[in-house]
Amino acid sequence: MTPEDILKVPAKVLSQSQRESYFEDGYLLVESFIEQDWLDKLRAAIDAQVERSRAVAASDAVFDLEPSHSAEAPRLRRVSSPCDEDPVFWNYLIQSRLGDLLEDLLGPDVKFFQAKLNFKWAKGGAEVKWHQDVPFFPHSNDAVLTCGTYLYDCGPEQGPLGVIPGSHKGEIFDHYAADGTWTGDIQADDLGRIDGSKAVYLEGPAGSVTLHNYRTVHGSRPNNSDIGRPLLLNVVSAADAMPYTFNPLRSQYEQQIIRGKPAKWAHHDGGHRLIPPDWSGGYTSIFALQQGEAAE
Repeated sequence: MTPEDILKVPAKVLSQSQRESYFEDGYLLVESFIEQDWLDKLRAAIDAQVERSRAVAASDAVFDLEPSHSAEAPRLRRVSSPCDEDPVFWNYLIQSRLGDLLEDLLGPDVKFFQAKLNFKWAKGGAEVKWHQDVPFFPHSNDAVLTCGTYLYDCGPEQGPLGVIPGSHKGEIFDHYAADGTWTGDIQADDLGRIDGSKAVYLEGPAGSVTLHNYRTVHGSRPNNSDIGRPLLLNVVSAADAMPYTFNPLRSQYEQQIIRGKPAKWAHHDGGHRLIPPDWSGGYTSIFALQQGEAAE
C-alpha cells in the first residue's frame, strides 16, 4: 500500500500526526506502549535463551555469540528467529496491541517476514554501522518496516537505535565493498552524503517501541555501560509487499498474515533495488558481517 492509501484508513492507536510523522521522517518512537504483563513474559523468555546459550561454544544458526562468550559469562549478539524458539515471542506479535500499531503504519493487512533478538551486552556491546535494511531483503514496495521493542529502559549510554530523518526518501546505498564483498554497511565513500549531525537517537523507557522504514539509514553506538540492552526486532510488511530474494533468517512463520488477509495483487514501486548475496545458506548476524567475521 502507498502512504496515501494507508493514511485513509482510520487509525487504531496512533494519532494522525504520528502517522504523518512516520511517513515524513521514516521513523517513529512510541514511548511506554507495551503493557507490563507482556514485558514480564518477554523478559522471562529472553532470560531462558541466555541460559540456553551457556551450552553453546560457537555461533550457529540460532545463537550469534561475541568472541568472549563462555558458559560462565554468556555474551550474545543475536538470537535468530526467536519466534521459533519460544512461542511467547510469536504470541506477543499476534496477540498484543502491537498489531494495532503496525496496522496504523502498514494498513489493515499485515504479514510477518522475520524476527531477531539483538543484544548489546554491557561493557562493550558491539556497534552497528550505518546501513539500510532494504539491501538485505528487498521487496516489491516500500511498505516494509522494522519494529523494535525495548525490554528495559534504554538511555544514551546503552547504544539506542539512531536514525537519519528523511533518509528513506533518498537513495539506496551500496552495501558491497569495492572488491565485491558484502559488508552490510554503507561504504566510506558514500557516508559523506549522509548528514550524521541530523541523527536522532531513539531513547525510551521499557515498553517503548521503535519503528523505521526499511529504507531509513540507521545504526547504533556501542554499549559501554554496565547495563545490557536486549532489543526484540520484528520485520513486517503490508500484505502486498513481496520479497525478491531469499530470507536469510528462516522461520516457520515467514509470510504469515498477522492482521487482516493475504493480498490478491502485489504492489510494485518503481526504481531499482540492490540485490544481496545468496542468503539460502543463512547468515549469523549483521554484527558478524560488519566486523568481517563472515564472508558472504
